[in-house]
Amino acid sequence: MPYREKGIKTNPPVCTTFSLETTQWMIFDSYLQTWEEIQRQEAEEAMKNKKDKKPVQIQQQHVEDPLYSTSMKRALKIMERMIVQNADDEKFEDYKYYPPYETDDNDRENGDYGSVLPLWRFSTEKSRKKHVTSMQWNPKYKDLFAVGYGSYDFLKQSTGLICCYTIKNPTFPEYSFSTESGVMCLDFHPLHPALLAVGLYDGTVMVYDIRIKGNNRPIYMSTVRTDKHTDPVW
Repeated sequence: MPYREKGIKTNPPVCTTFSLETTQWMIFDSYLQTWEEIQRQEAEEAMKNKKDKKPVQIQQQHVEDPLYSTSMKRALKIMERMIVQNADDEKFEDYKYYPPYETDDNDRENGDYGSVLPLWRFSTEKSRKKHVTSMQWNPKYKDLFAVGYGSYDFLKQSTGLICCYTIKNPTFPEYSFSTESGVMCLDFHPLHPALLAVGLYDGTVMVYDIRIKGNNRPIYMSTVRTDKHTDPVW
């Protein structure tokens, strides 16, 4: 039998272009929703097999809000430091090559050796009308230092403040702690750089752990029960 060819032409199927931008948290939420649906179906099948129809409670997994998560706070902190360093790029790059003084020979003979170049200014609203009584650099993190605020006017004493600043972001303190009395002295532990010892005007001695965020209370504080003295801790 000779071969025969037969062709049929039909209308093409209807096509629709569809596109969607998918993010990582959308995939994660969809995965959790599918997982909860599978758990619900398994629970319903288990109820059918049981004689006594008791409700089965399904514990839903708590999903942390990405906008208020710890990773988001860390990312925003790094971005803030990058913006500050880009805005003050000249200070961060040129200060190391700045000469110690720029004066002529006549000024040197008169004892005038120029002025110091101001680089950064650290301030906060909480430290207004307070005196800087102490400052210590961290022994491990060379860019971090602690500042104690109190009052040298002994007739007008008020509350104290402890601020930990970093050169990476001079616009706002990294950590801050409020005290009931003015801070007179402070220092970091030489082996444990997260521990900060503080002496107050009323004789109180406190130890803070700066790693504990959101907690203004010290991990140790001398009280009247521990026979604390009442003189200022210098």
